[in-house]
Amino acid sequence: MKGEPMTFVNFLIGLPVLGRGGRVLGKVLDVRLVQDGPLRGAYAALRVDALVVGRHTVAAHLGYDRARVNGPWLVNAVVNALTRGNGLLPWDEAEIADGVVRCERDALDPVPPI
Repeated sequence: MKGEPMTFVNFLIGLPVLGRGGRVLGKVLDVRLVQDGPLRGAYAALRVDALVVGRHTVAAHLGYDRARVNGPWLVNAVVNALTRGNGLLPWDEAEIADGVVRCERDALDPVPPI
């Protein structure tokens, strides 16, 4: 896809993600970027590394699925329940067509903390 990088990332958020046989894995909640692309002045460019996929957006948008959070017991319990199904889909395994992300997986990788 062509266009401004932020426009491209914005387009990805919310797309449905289908696995093998059309099984719904969730929707794109976030995009993992790494800064190891070609040099742009003094810094390396960002590139998409993986998609964070799941069903519940609120906890993901707050970053609870990617950080070890030690809060009150009730907050931890709710966050853990909401983010239980979230996972990572490596970018090189994602195929985007007709507003849908497809992959040949039955399950997603766990989301490691950053």
